[in-house]
Amino acid sequence: MITFSNQTKTASDEYPGAYHPPAYNWTKVMQQLKETSEKHEKPSLKTYEDADCYSIEMNVPGYNKEDFIVMLDGDLLSIYGLCPNIQPGRQPGNPLQEGSYGCFEHIINLPKYIDADFVRAEYKSGMLRFDFLKSGMDSPRTISKIVVY
Repeated sequence: MITFSNQTKTASDEYPGAYHPPAYNWTKVMQQLKETSEKHEKPSLKTYEDADCYSIEMNVPGYNKEDFIVMLDGDLLSIYGLCPNIQPGRQPGNPLQEGSYGCFEHIINLPKYIDADFVRAEYKSGMLRFDFLKSGMDSPRTISKIVVY
């Protein structure tokens, strides 16, 4: 049984192909992330903007889409990359994977004019990309988790 905001749903109530992110012990994951992110270089990021869209790209090869934790809190977009192929709670070794950044944390201050309710997050061929639609007005933002597809 799955619980969403004081509302209980069963598996039969869900739509086909519903995404169920892995269950993590968040305290241990964040502790591991803090300990290991200080030892590794952060991946660089690029931002793009056109008339309708604000985009962020990060080149992060060697991960799975489940290795990313992405949170939006007000104007701050927090991107956490968990060490590839390491289970939360286990002691991370030194990954011998070429191009891997290990664990990392990126905090990005987003512009006010984007619509945070409609974001596309995709990890494909080693590239993590976020596309935010632009909005003509400022809207209040709440804390939300963004799922990477």
